[in-house]
Amino acid sequence: MGASLESPGSAAAPADALGTPPRLGAGPATALVAGSMLGIGIFIAPPVVAAHAPTPAAFLLVWILGGLSALAGALSVAELGAMMPRAGGDYPYLRVAYGPQVAFAVGWLQLLAIFPGSLATMAAGTATFQLPVLLGDAYDIFARAGLDVDPAFAWAVLIVVGLSAVNHVGIVLSGRTQVVLTTVPVALLLVASIFVLAKMGGYHPDAAVSPATPTVATLESLALAFLPVYFAYSGWNAAIFVGAEIREPGRSLPRALVGGTLLVTGLYLVLCVGFLAVFPLSDLARVGEAGTAAAGRLFGTAGEHVVTTLILLAMLGSINGTVLTGSRIAFAMGRAGHAPRIAGRLHPRHATPVVALWGQAAWSVVLLASQSFEALMNYTSAAMLITGTLTVLAVVVLRRRDPQRPRPYRVLAYPLPPVFYAGSSILVLVLSASKGDPSVLVGIGYFAAAWVAYGISARRRAGP
Repeated sequence: MGASLESPGSAAAPADALGTPPRLGAGPATALVAGSMLGIGIFIAPPVVAAHAPTPAAFLLVWILGGLSALAGALSVAELGAMMPRAGGDYPYLRVAYGPQVAFAVGWLQLLAIFPGSLATMAAGTATFQLPVLLGDAYDIFARAGLDVDPAFAWAVLIVVGLSAVNHVGIVLSGRTQVVLTTVPVALLLVASIFVLAKMGGYHPDAAVSPATPTVATLESLALAFLPVYFAYSGWNAAIFVGAEIREPGRSLPRALVGGTLLVTGLYLVLCVGFLAVFPLSDLARVGEAGTAAAGRLFGTAGEHVVTTLILLAMLGSINGTVLTGSRIAFAMGRAGHAPRIAGRLHPRHATPVVALWGQAAWSVVLLASQSFEALMNYTSAAMLITGTLTVLAVVVLRRRDPQRPRPYRVLAYPLPPVFYAGSSILVLVLSASKGDPSVLVGIGYFAAAWVAYGISARRRAGP
């Protein structure tokens, strides 16, 4: 079943190559990673985690473990990205490491759940929490125009379509947009968080929890808290999806992956301590969206609008990064014949995977119309854990199967990072499934269905 390994010096272009000169430098690639990570999750997940954590220390422990897991994943895929810079992210690595059947199943899990699910979740969160604060009466402009439509849904669709249009025009414009949408909010949110900590002086003295919260930190409670945390940290692998479009990938890809992950992990921990400085743990569990709620309590209406604007920019940066990276999966699969061939088509002038871009946008709109916000976040996170584990373990597989392949970057402290990432992810999946979380079963179901579909198709092609 395993695919043959590509020889390092093969003259044939890889099936997933874009066929254009690399145009992204290390700076935009790092911004892509940081922007893809810094999304609605850091503002939505803290209340969910607070509901499962018995103490502030347990609350922070989950975020620290999430950051360490993301860093372990980034260190691991940095070796893959530097070794095989491709468009399509982990899909090409999975094809080489495990064979086409696993790559096919993971690719379809990403196409159906991870990327459109992430887009839908972030766009819905932005339209629900940030835009009403900033737009005021203009938020319900659709009703004034005589349209019977939920304004949150309508604004979410406009966000997905607008940023897909930016990426349609070209990766250079998208990369520059990413730098602006990432640098400004990251810098200012970090300054604001440090100001809050200096003003409030650390944890809020009231560590009371809600009656539904466990009195001790059990593995089950930490696992349930980890799914939204994993969603908040998702995006640490973003740069590998545009590996073929990054200059000097042997150096730039590892720097972007590890640097972007460290930057956002540090910001997240500062933000989480800041939330605990503003709210007792029991109150944090009930605020709904922590960023805007904290800004309103600390700074009043004017400050709330300023901080909400920064959060909005961060959200748009994360959505833009997801639009950019996700479309490369369908493109790579189309080129490999694992998705409709039209998905591998490039725009004749902009050299962007235009069909993959707009197909992704269309499926995101379908998910927006059919799923609740919480359901989208949970099943997207579970699917990410499944695919991330397989991708990270591909480092171990290829070290054994192809040790002579040139590796411009090698995982630090190997094999600890891939083992830690895979072990923690599998533990969370098992514990979540044992608690009856349907999102894990949905992700496994998607993977199994695609696996079976590929096997049936392969047998038909082979004939009697």
